[in-house]
Amino acid sequence: MNELTVYRLVEGVKAREESFGLLIVSKSTPALSLNEDGKVVWELINGKNSVNDMIDGVSKQYDKVSVREKVIELVESFEKLKLIEPVE
Repeated sequence: MNELTVYRLVEGVKAREESFGLLIVSKSTPALSLNEDGKVVWELINGKNSVNDMIDGVSKQYDKVSVREKVIELVESFEKLKLIEPVE
């Protein structure tokens, strides 16, 4: 994964606030629940932020050493599930 890649949500993906964090639904994937940590990353996927921007944004709230790997893992998972796509 290139950390300069910018992602956006795939058309038709919806998110809803829940007491545990966020519920993500799409046509291509069963419902996915995100805890508060996952929610922070999800909310940074807006078609403007690169993966590096997401890492920086999350690092302000958490220990920077562990953040990079976790953000990359989450973004890769979202992409595999076809919830997000790179902006071209």
